[in-house]
Amino acid sequence: MPTKATAGLKPCATTGEPSGNNDGGCGLCPASADGYDAAYGGALCAECADAFGALQSDLREVRDE
Repeated sequence: MPTKATAGLKPCATTGEPSGNNDGGCGLCPASADGYDAAYGGALCAECADAFGALQSDLREVRDE
């Protein structure tokens, strides 16, 4: 996992670089957050980030039909 915030297609802040946007807990479940998800707008664990990404992908496909 990167130790610095990145920008581009998948901007994120990491738990190695805590900020006001990452208090250590996942925004969707009781697990510890692995980083900040810019699309979600909050801290997520890896499992919730994957699920949220899959949901976004599914929604894009439905809109494109």
